[in-house]
Order: sequence, then C-alpha cells, then structure tokens
Amino acid sequence: MESSMYWLDLIAETYIGICVLCCLFIISKQRRRPAPMMRVMLLVWPIITLWAGPLGIWAYETSNRRMPSHDGDSGARHGMSDMHMEMPMQPMHSHTPHWKSVMTGTLHCGAGCTLADLTGPFLFRMAPFVLFGSSLYGEWAVDYVLALIIGVFFQYAGLASMSHDRGLSLWFRAFKVDFLSLTAWQVGMYGWMAIAVFLLVGPMSPDQPVFWLMMQISMICGFITAYPMNWWLIRIGIKSAM
Repeated sequence: MESSMYWLDLIAETYIGICVLCCLFIISKQRRRPAPMMRVMLLVWPIITLWAGPLGIWAYETSNRRMPSHDGDSGARHGMSDMHMEMPMQPMHSHTPHWKSVMTGTLHCGAGCTLADLTGPFLFRMAPFVLFGSSLYGEWAVDYVLALIIGVFFQYAGLASMSHDRGLSLWFRAFKVDFLSLTAWQVGMYGWMAIAVFLLVGPMSPDQPVFWLMMQISMICGFITAYPMNWWLIRIGIKSAM
C-alpha cells in the first residue's frame, strides 16, 4: 500500500509540475503573441491548463486558429469600421465549427470551477461544517457556491463583451447560463471525487499531491459532463458561441 501511494504521489507531483509549466507557457505566449479574443479568455486559458495541461495548450491553439487574421482582411474591415462602431461586438468566429465554440464555452465555465476548487478546500478548513452527516458534503457545498459566484462573473464578462446590454437583465442571463453549465460540470467532478474518496484512494487533504491529482482528473470529468449541456445552451440560443 505504501509503495502504491509513493508512486501515486510521484505521478501527482509530476503531472502538477507539467500543468504549472503549461500555464506559464500560455501566459508567456499571450504576452509575446497576443491573439484576438475576449478579455476574459485571457484569464480562462492559463487557468484551465492547471488541470488540462498539454490538452489545454492544444485547446488554446485550436481555438485561436479559428480567429480571422489581422493581416489578411484588414482593408475590408477598415472599410466597414463606421458600421461596426454602431453595432454590438459580435464573436469573430461565426464560421467556426460548432464543436469548437462549445469547447471554448465549456472551458470558460470550467475556469470558474477551477478557481473555486483551488480556494474552496482552504476556505472550508477555516470554518468547517457537516452537511448530511459528512464534512465532505459540506466542503462540496462550499465549492459549488463559490464556483457559481465566480462563474457568474465570468459569464457576465463574456456576455458583456458581445453585447451592449448591461445591468440586471444581463446578470440574470449570466446566472441562468452558469447555473445550468456549472451544475452539469459538478456532476462529473463530484462523481469522480466520490469514486476517488470512497473506492480508490480514501480521505484526502489539500496538503497531499494526490488530492490535487484527483481534483485535476475530476475537472476533466466535469468537462465531459458539461460539454453536452453547453452544446444545448448554445444551440437553443441561451448561451452565445464564444
């Protein structure tokens, strides 16, 4: 058992290190070769690489490949600049395959979850409580509420960049979108963490590398369960393609 935990900790430390390097790579690339994107996405991409690692870099490159070049059709855009000044900011990738837009929208949701899951375990340990007879469920409740709060701000920032709408109506739309998307994400995330805690590893603490490895895997599971929800939200027009 000790030998298996040693190797599990080693794998966890290695993957965490890889993910941190991927995060630094994205930040460096954004500074050296900034790609046209919504401002909030400048935060989203480094954040999601903290669990997606090399897959996060692939998603970043794939997403930015869909953006129109600044060099190619600048003349045409210059001729239409007056019209654009009067129109709400629209996504620059209406021609993008639907699956790519859904991927970006799902990762946008996942960034809020990531921040909540990075801070939630430590906040919970400052004021722990029991829910349904278990402190684990109490911690998950804190993570969910925190993720919802952060996620709504992320959603509002994304919606505001594509529309002139502001105020309560946009906040309500951001809440509605994030509530559905976040809940779908948490289904996969909590599902994996339940398997890890009750079947695979046992109780874990944030000071253990294996805890964060399990959290990283849970985020991947959250992406898998949230992707169909984001597909549906974008398809019916509740959520805008990103």
